[in-house]
Amino acid sequence: MRRRLFFALAFLSLAPAVKAQSLSLSDYLNQVKIQGSDYQSRAAAVTAYEKQTHEQDLIYSPLLTASYNHLDDTEQLANPLTQPHTLADTAGVSITALLPFGPKLTVGYVMQNTNYTLNPLFASASALFPNPYYQVAPVVSLSVPLFKDFGGAQTQAGVKKVQYEFQSLVNNAVYLREEELYDAKVAYWNLALARQALAIRQDTLDRTQKIWDWTKKRVARNLADPPDALQAEASVRLAALDLDMAQQQERSARLAFNRYRGAQADAVPEQLEDLQGSLDGLKQELPADSPERLDLKQAEANVSQQKAAYDEAHQNVYPDITATASWRGNGFDPTFGGANSTAFSTSYPTYNLGAQFNLPLDVFTAAQVADGFEKNYESAQMALKDKQLQVAQDWKDLMDKLSDVNQRLDMTAQIESIQKNKADQEKQRLEFGRTTEFQLLSFENDYNAARLNHLSVIAEKLSLLAKAQWWMAGQTPDASGETK
Repeated sequence: MRRRLFFALAFLSLAPAVKAQSLSLSDYLNQVKIQGSDYQSRAAAVTAYEKQTHEQDLIYSPLLTASYNHLDDTEQLANPLTQPHTLADTAGVSITALLPFGPKLTVGYVMQNTNYTLNPLFASASALFPNPYYQVAPVVSLSVPLFKDFGGAQTQAGVKKVQYEFQSLVNNAVYLREEELYDAKVAYWNLALARQALAIRQDTLDRTQKIWDWTKKRVARNLADPPDALQAEASVRLAALDLDMAQQQERSARLAFNRYRGAQADAVPEQLEDLQGSLDGLKQELPADSPERLDLKQAEANVSQQKAAYDEAHQNVYPDITATASWRGNGFDPTFGGANSTAFSTSYPTYNLGAQFNLPLDVFTAAQVADGFEKNYESAQMALKDKQLQVAQDWKDLMDKLSDVNQRLDMTAQIESIQKNKADQEKQRLEFGRTTEFQLLSFENDYNAARLNHLSVIAEKLSLLAKAQWWMAGQTPDASGETK
């Protein structure tokens, strides 16, 4: 008993110092965002997935390829006309791009400088062979799918599949990040409720202790019966038990409060907003219809992903017919300038037109796999319908609970006012000697119980409004990309 009283008195003695360090809900949420490891983890996941949504864009990014080779060949060959020593430097550069509507285009340039040594037996014929010489070849080639992946259908489906997959992950990550803020708000209000309840319980214990001390004196003077003292003692024990439970609840609330802001200690030296002040400052316009919650957006993105996966797999059933066309300029000259000029002229071009046909022989397996992806798509559609129904029902239930809590809030406020008025009038009756202190204590206990009930209903409404804010997150992104 003395130990509980000591901690209670210590808490009350520190109240003036605590008041000097107030911590508003918005400041606490800033601490959660900056110091809370769980929130930072979820925020990092959002950023990571948002960046990864652009991964498949690289498929359409032009690819630059550059190469260089130096050849020094002294291989002995059976052909006597073959030069015994050849030096060649080859350099090339090309750009390849896959266009969104299907074709693959390559533009390149290759240059080779060759210097060789003729067999001495044929040195007199060296004038017939330019040495060294340059070969230059600009190249333009185009390949177009005519059946499978026609118009880039399969490639686009693969790109969308990955993009929608990450978009689904983004929506889920944002939903979890906003859930962390909702939990932090509830932790803030739970601690505020626990502290206000603790103060009420402490006040109840102090007044009950005074009644017990007063009753014991009356019993000692034979002005009251012993059962009166026992009844007063039982009231003290019950008030002490309530205070002990309130202290445990306040400590648990402090631990949860600090965890969200990344603090290991269980002490919270700051003074928090009172619940009524938080409720008065929380103005939230709620739509009648359910918002498009982020977990619903996740389900929608999952449907799009499964549709793209099915489209990609379905393309494997078709044969692959690809038409190709290319042009290559050819320049050959002892000088680089001459070879380069000839290569870009119309004198010695090389044209190539062709087609390639590929047919998977196990078409039935490809069709079976595509059917599996189609079933996934149908499953995702059914899951989306269920999620839409769930979100609509959750929102209606939330609106009903808010309506109910508003009624109970008015009722508990009226009950608190009645109990306060009753206790005040009983104080006046005690001054006139028309009642007892024990009767006054009973009335004040009723008043304190009404206060606690009213505070719990305020905390319940704050939690419901915070849940509405959580579910509405993602509707209006701010300039920084975060949702309000």
